[in-house]
Amino acid sequence: VICVDPRKTPTAAASDLHVQLNPNSDYELFNALSTILNGKEPHPSAEAVTGVPIPDMKEMVEMMKASNFGTVYVGLGVGSSYGKHRNVEAALNLIKELNNHTKFTIGALRGHCNVAGFNQIATYLYGYPFGLDFARGYPRFNPGEYTMVDVLRDRDVDAAFVMCADLVCHIPADPASYLCEIPLVCLDIAPCPTTIASDVVLPGVIDAMECSGTFYRLDNVPVYFEGFTDSPFSFTKSNEDTMQQLFDRIKKMA
Repeated sequence: VICVDPRKTPTAAASDLHVQLNPNSDYELFNALSTILNGKEPHPSAEAVTGVPIPDMKEMVEMMKASNFGTVYVGLGVGSSYGKHRNVEAALNLIKELNNHTKFTIGALRGHCNVAGFNQIATYLYGYPFGLDFARGYPRFNPGEYTMVDVLRDRDVDAAFVMCADLVCHIPADPASYLCEIPLVCLDIAPCPTTIASDVVLPGVIDAMECSGTFYRLDNVPVYFEGFTDSPFSFTKSNEDTMQQLFDRIKKMA
């Protein structure tokens, strides 16, 4: 196990190799690894920028090449640090090069419960994992225009419904500020900054505890869980039940 993290975390301590790179140097590290993988020597500046000695980079490459089936899991920081989508592009290029030597895959570690499940179901139903717009009666996909951050940043929406995600804490300041200005409804299981900013808060039911449900593992394998107690609320059995009640009310209003 190789852990790449600027911090010394429990995961880093349990790993065979902890690569403690400098913050915001993901892009340079991915490209340096690809350079080594192609049998070339990285520029000395790669070591200065990343804070990772080139011998450690070479050790990483040899460990990955020696595996029969390896995987890379990237966290939210890869897309949030300097380089943003270029970091992801560099990571994908590294995986492509690794597959010339052995079998390697890449996956994403998500920040909220069962986000992978939403992506899987949205892709299955509509062909796209996120950033969907239904204004024309059919799904349109355009990151940079239709994602939650995009529509809040551009002030395209004048109301919002947030389900089981503390957006106020996890999106940029300007979209978060606008989210607090418009009518906001939130469904969540616990108090958080988003529930505090909301005009209406719907109590959530805890999946796999207070109701049954399907979760998706990090490798996108669905796992069904039986609830071991009932919903504490008399007016809803699950979050799905709450959403169905809202949907039925909206259909009556149409």
